[in-house]
Amino acid sequence: MSYKHPPLNRGVNPLKMNWLWRLICDVGYVSVDDVMSALAEADIHLSRERAAGWLKAEGEDGYFPLTIAELEQNLRALQSVRSSAT
Repeated sequence: MSYKHPPLNRGVNPLKMNWLWRLICDVGYVSVDDVMSALAEADIHLSRERAAGWLKAEGEDGYFPLTIAELEQNLRALQSVRSSAT
């Protein structure tokens, strides 16, 4: 069987990317402390509550919506820290 693009199973709201962030963190073994440390290295400081809120679903206590720009920022900060560690 040849490769086919998987169907888009959900509407994508670029202002609410928490679901994708949770998936990335699960697959990449990224913790709240990891992302907070990487962002601090990039001179971006945030509260632990906000970083933890990115891992929550809409409607859960402590939920903070994660935008696509924040998602990219987090991934680039993690990439920078991890690449400089090797």
